[in-house]
Amino acid sequence: MPCEPIKDEKVIKDMFEALAMKSPTHGFLYTLYFEFALSTGLRVSDILSLRKKDIQNGVVKVKTKKTGLYRHIALNDSCRKKLEMYLETKKDDDLIFPFKRQWVHKLLKWAADQVGLDKSKISTHTTRKTAAWFFYLDSGKDIVKTQKFLGHRDPKETMAYLMINDDEVNETLVHRSWR
Repeated sequence: MPCEPIKDEKVIKDMFEALAMKSPTHGFLYTLYFEFALSTGLRVSDILSLRKKDIQNGVVKVKTKKTGLYRHIALNDSCRKKLEMYLETKKDDDLIFPFKRQWVHKLLKWAADQVGLDKSKISTHTTRKTAAWFFYLDSGKDIVKTQKFLGHRDPKETMAYLMINDDEVNETLVHRSWR
């Protein structure tokens, strides 16, 4: 079963709370990872390869592994401030998130279970799809900008990420009257 975006902001807030409570010593880092993943829309492999030196003046500079594209992604103030505080004690070559992909996968499934989500629909890619969904909404449902945000070559791939369902289509349809 493919992973799905989390389209409910309350559930996202609940995920942050669950991640914060997972560990007294690592809760901050888990929530920072989640916020960073949602803020950048990057793939987990790209996030886990980032080093302190890859972030300068609130801009993430990364060559994506899958496409080889160079990206410059501006961080929002909330994520930027938390990240800068966390990175104060790190060296330039230190990994920002010293996790393995498998750990991120387990962590997100655990948090999803804590908030009542179907774990079978959650993976490391959930954050990317969730970031895409909210970017799409925040951009006024601009598919071209969303495609650019994700680094997709084809808008069909972007549409597949958004997983727009019949209920969402019908919600728009019932508000249209022709007479």
